Amino acid sequence: MSCFFNLVINATVNCTIYSSELDIINLNPFFVCLNLSSNLTSVEYDSKLQQMEKINIVNDRNPSANVFCLKNLQSLHLINTNLSLLPDIINLKNLTLLQIESDNAVVGNYLPAEIGQLTLLFSLILIQIDNLVSLPDEIGQLNRLRSLILAQLLNLKDIPIISMSKLTELRTLSFVDVPKLSSLPSSMENFQQLNTFILTNTNLSNLALQNLRELTTLLISSNLAMISIQIDNMIKLSSLEITSNDALETINLKNLISLRTLSFNSNKQLTSISMENLSIIESLSIDYGENLKAITFKNLYSLMAFNSTSKYALEFVSFENIPWLTIVNLGGNVHLQTILFIDAPRMKQLDLSSCQFTAFPSSILTLTFLEILSMQGNQLSLLPVTLSTDLPNLKVLNLANNRFQGNIIQPPLVYIHELDMSSNSLTTLDGIGEYQSLERFILDSNRIESIPLEIIKISPILQFLSIQSNALISIPYSMTNMRSLNYFYVRSNQISNDEQSHLLKLFQPTSIELYV
Repeated sequence: MSCFFNLVINATVNCTIYSSELDIINLNPFFVCLNLSSNLTSVEYDSKLQQMEKINIVNDRNPSANVFCLKNLQSLHLINTNLSLLPDIINLKNLTLLQIESDNAVVGNYLPAEIGQLTLLFSLILIQIDNLVSLPDEIGQLNRLRSLILAQLLNLKDIPIISMSKLTELRTLSFVDVPKLSSLPSSMENFQQLNTFILTNTNLSNLALQNLRELTTLLISSNLAMISIQIDNMIKLSSLEITSNDALETINLKNLISLRTLSFNSNKQLTSISMENLSIIESLSIDYGENLKAITFKNLYSLMAFNSTSKYALEFVSFENIPWLTIVNLGGNVHLQTILFIDAPRMKQLDLSSCQFTAFPSSILTLTFLEILSMQGNQLSLLPVTLSTDLPNLKVLNLANNRFQGNIIQPPLVYIHELDMSSNSLTTLDGIGEYQSLERFILDSNRIESIPLEIIKISPILQFLSIQSNALISIPYSMTNMRSLNYFYVRSNQISNDEQSHLLKLFQPTSIELYV
């Protein structure tokens, strides 16, 4: 059998011996259906012109090389066959689509140079050609080619980087599972019609793309040697996915004014991300792995929400000129040292829980419209004295599990509606009467020994009060007259059983639900 194939590979097919194109097809050693189907060997035959226009050879071994005599053929699919590409492919001058998939190792290391003579070719698809090492320079002559898909070519390492740059009509370019490929066409900017570009599992180390004006979709995934990615000035790029590039360290995105969908997941060595001038992306969520240290956002004009739940290396985050940013979640970044907000006028909700801050980030004080701030699980012991004046719209503040000691925060937080200071080391509530807007107050797991009578001053406002697991012996009986208070929790204190019974009787006629 191997001798037979050697003879075919070196032969020139004699096309003059066939009386018709139907005769050519009928000489194959397997059934050929005359109704074209994508999943079986079949043809599209124009009976009036007596011409074969399309042929699919699927899962049939040993097709006749006379297929290269079908001079009117426009589409040729060879899927899981043993047909080698011969120089006779030059006969297929009308071919617009050529697909070779699963060649059973008969194509060899090289494609015939004559493939460059198929000047009407619109689409070239090469998949799972096991021995293919390089593409011929002549591929650059396919000046009408719009789609080039190279996939599962495990030994392909050389492409003609100069001549491929001449394929200026390309709309789709895919390198998928080409693990030895280490270079791209030298002048990628020539591909001004390209709208889809896919790079997965290649050996590329650096990627710099710019000024591809028609590119809309870009996928960069599982490129194990890739260290850096820089993408600039893609005015139509709307979808960008950069995932599972295990050696990737830096990503720099700039001037992507149409980008709507963006994914950065599972790039294990990623250390920095920089994004500038992304006009319409509205939401970002990054699972950036264990090594990312810095994120810089600038001029993201439509970004409204940013979410990250990493617990690893992040140290620096900067938001500059993000006019519509309203929600940021950076909870759990235990190494975060610096967070900067420069011109983020609409920020409303910020989560910095479990970030281990020892000092209150001063940049937060510029967020004059901030409404909700979560900083539980840090190491704060002080707040800025100007907090209320700088953040007049702050309504909800969570400071649980920090290092506050002694009295509650002074000056009083006069605009706060909900305050959680549980799991600190507070001992007194002096000044509580000045918290003029406080509706909900949680003080569980502190060291508070008594509740001052001045708490009655906020009777018209306070609705929920929890002082569980403290050192209370009793509570002021006059609290029965706090008309707005609905729920009052004082469990796990040092209140005697008799006093508990007495308190329950006192509060029974009120609208307050007492849990003692």
